[in-house]
Amino acid sequence: MNLENLNLSNSRLLINLELYKTMKDVIQIHFSSAQSISLIEKIQLVIKSNEKFEKQLENLQSSIKNIANSTAKSDAISSLIVNNIHRKEHFHVLKLALNLIRFKDYILEKSKLTSETFRTIKTIHILDFAYDYNMLLLPYSVRVAGALLIKILFEDIAKNQDTIYLPLIEDISEIPYIDPDTILQIIYAESASQSIRSTSGSSYEERVKDVLITNGIQYISQSFDSNLGSIEYDFKLTFQDKSIGVSAKRTLRERYKQNHESIENLDVDMMFLITLGIDLNEDKVKYITQKEGHYIFVANDIFSTRSFLTREKKVYPINELTNELIKTLLKI
Repeated sequence: MNLENLNLSNSRLLINLELYKTMKDVIQIHFSSAQSISLIEKIQLVIKSNEKFEKQLENLQSSIKNIANSTAKSDAISSLIVNNIHRKEHFHVLKLALNLIRFKDYILEKSKLTSETFRTIKTIHILDFAYDYNMLLLPYSVRVAGALLIKILFEDIAKNQDTIYLPLIEDISEIPYIDPDTILQIIYAESASQSIRSTSGSSYEERVKDVLITNGIQYISQSFDSNLGSIEYDFKLTFQDKSIGVSAKRTLRERYKQNHESIENLDVDMMFLITLGIDLNEDKVKYITQKEGHYIFVANDIFSTRSFLTREKKVYPINELTNELIKTLLKI
């Protein structure tokens, strides 16, 4: 590859920068679908008029007063026009930005639905390794799915020139050097990151709590042992006059031995380690289970594939964590 041919014209950079900035400004206003369509229609009417640019801009400003119910939003729309329309070409840029944002919102929701199908698979327990792995992949999956859907969208636009894509095609054809697919990819990636942060799945500990609640197991959240203050319980289960300390860790840490003190030194009657089990080995299992009253619960799909786990009587798959089993272990 000859890198000397890797050039970017200033014209191409500036017009795409303008589209990017305009889309960012549109997002900040939080248009409803009806408001967005209304503004697109008003811009289209202005574009079709034979007026000079200054008159077109004046007419557009006059026509937007009834788009929003609040003065603040009307002022924001007015500022959007003033800050982003400086020549006739920019009417098309704003209209293109408004339409692309509508596609972006659809693609984001479609990407999340595509990426989160694993959550509805009945055979996957929320504390299984398969579920956990898919949760780790989710942020990447939403980004990749969105990028591919945008690629598919513009491939479809190229093939179907007379369909619902006509408004997009008209504006793209009127703006030299514009790369709407590239700018939409950037905007989508930013929106996806924000959406993932706000709607991302629960942590491993929160999923353990969901299992306890679903199974009707009474618990107290995070607390410290009253005898050994250095021992912290993620949950403490209570049954009649007995209690169980629970350590819920996605994976074991190097200092895991310090969390498995002898029961006689603790204020609980039993200790449960709930973990995926992906970093358990035979030595770790033996170290924990040799202690009186210590039990391990691991992901079902890990338990079934590792013989050293199935052989150990004090190791259980997580789907067996029930009130009935706990009462049996406590002998009550």
